Amino acid sequence: MIRKVFTVAAILMLAATGFAQTTLVNPRTDMKLLRRFQDAKLGMFIHWMACFTPATGDSWEIGRKTPKAVADSISFAWNPEKFDAKAIVDFAVKAGCKYITVISKHHDGFCIWDSKYTSFDIQQTKFKKDILGELAREARRQGLLFGIYYSILDIQQMGWDKMPFEISTMPEPTGGKANFVQFTHNQVKELLTKYKPDILWFDGYWLNQYWTNEDGKNLYADIKKTKPNTLSRGLSSTRYGDEDIFIPDGSSGDYLCIEAKTSEGPTYPWEACSSVSYPVYAYDPAAPLKSKKDLITMFDKEVCGNGNFLLNIGPDLDGSLPKPLTDRFLEVSSWALKNKDAIYNTSGGPFKQGDWGGSTYNGNYIYLHIRANVTEVALKDLHGYSIVAAKDAATGKALRLTKKEKGYSVEVPASGEDNLIPVIALQLDKPFQFTQWLAL
Repeated sequence: MIRKVFTVAAILMLAATGFAQTTLVNPRTDMKLLRRFQDAKLGMFIHWMACFTPATGDSWEIGRKTPKAVADSISFAWNPEKFDAKAIVDFAVKAGCKYITVISKHHDGFCIWDSKYTSFDIQQTKFKKDILGELAREARRQGLLFGIYYSILDIQQMGWDKMPFEISTMPEPTGGKANFVQFTHNQVKELLTKYKPDILWFDGYWLNQYWTNEDGKNLYADIKKTKPNTLSRGLSSTRYGDEDIFIPDGSSGDYLCIEAKTSEGPTYPWEACSSVSYPVYAYDPAAPLKSKKDLITMFDKEVCGNGNFLLNIGPDLDGSLPKPLTDRFLEVSSWALKNKDAIYNTSGGPFKQGDWGGSTYNGNYIYLHIRANVTEVALKDLHGYSIVAAKDAATGKALRLTKKEKGYSVEVPASGEDNLIPVIALQLDKPFQFTQWLAL
């Protein structure tokens, strides 16, 4: 019954704002900010990993491959002297990103800001710059949404010397659960008031009895009290079987993020995250890069499913962005920028995705994203709409459009290395209004 009430409230809110197939949202979500987020499509994830080296790994390896004392000593020696907030945001803008999300603290608990609630932070290093503050200011100056990643799991604060999966029974956090929960609230409020992020991206929420759905809802309420115009995700573990599900009561936050997967077009707001060198998020020169085709295909499926793509680059230990990673990122984003009208400010649909590809729409245009190796596409009549012209979304070149007895046949632009997924822009006689998903 509670779920039904939330769903109805969400639908009523969305009807007033003109959202298309996103019908399930948290009633406390800032709808203007959510609209901007959903229009953004491409974000840059930045994984600062102070404890990482290729030999010792990141936080996940603590207690398995690397003793905590060794990982901590690496963090204390961290000195990203080539960090340049402007250079990072300049790259994000060049790459067509509309938001950035930056790690503030991973599972080891080491904070890359000066936190008054712990001494396990950047003040213990030689490097004293305010990474989050400089990136926040530069992102806003250049018109990007600014997001902060925060891990609820904090083995330093919890008094553990291993990651939870290396512990048969999780011991009670130092000072008890209540103390740990209060610490989390304190740090989140500190980040909100100090850096005023548009997005809070939570991780490490899978702590069973030490962080429940109720704890997630309480943290969400605190976020809304402190800074209502903030989007958040991952406040607690809301899973059904092996899948995350979106519950619009605060426990899921304002949207769902899935890792290294796509979705066909859920009714809730969502993004997917991955890394240029997935599954490695920090920078390891030896880690193989995902192929240009795989990353573009993932991005395209997410956009056609009405989602965003948050693509990660791990800075080098000196704070610079590694060229092999930025080059691959630009190969992905160059496709999006060529077809920008079919990507940014669009909604997924109306045609269901299939082996042939997927679709997006905006105003008088429906865009067919062709992933299959075909020379033409047949589609049924769109009841209530006429297709008046077709063109290549990347070049503007007119495409052959033939009216059939019960539909249309449309020429497909040639694909190539510079445009792996060609996109057809179908011009309609009036603005398209989504009502349901359709078969092509």
